[in-house]
Amino acid sequence: MQDRDSPPSLDDLDARLKKARGSEEDRVRRSEMLSPNLPGSAMGLAFRVGIELVAGVAVGVGIGYALDRWLGTGPWLMIVFFFLGAAGGMMNVFRAATGQGLAVGYRKPGDDAEQKRRGGSEREG
Repeated sequence: MQDRDSPPSLDDLDARLKKARGSEEDRVRRSEMLSPNLPGSAMGLAFRVGIELVAGVAVGVGIGYALDRWLGTGPWLMIVFFFLGAAGGMMNVFRAATGQGLAVGYRKPGDDAEQKRRGGSEREG
């Protein structure tokens, strides 16, 4: 009767906790697969690309619509700014896909050393 009333040992509890948690490597691997907000994950890049494109078009259309309402020019400025916003969105998608949008000035940190190694100098516009 005493075995039934006594609490389980701490070693038994520790073994059951380790079994329930699984190995540390499995947890890290699962969190990497399920987390879309990691900087290097493919899902994070896909969300960023989609948002960059939609935001560029939306801002362009919004500016064009506001200018059309203000100046009374009909849909012409909205059409012009739609294409400008789409072009800006595509440029941002290109920067995100190639990794150029990661550092200040849209350049990777090691680009200066590689540029000097090649022996060329590129003027920035």
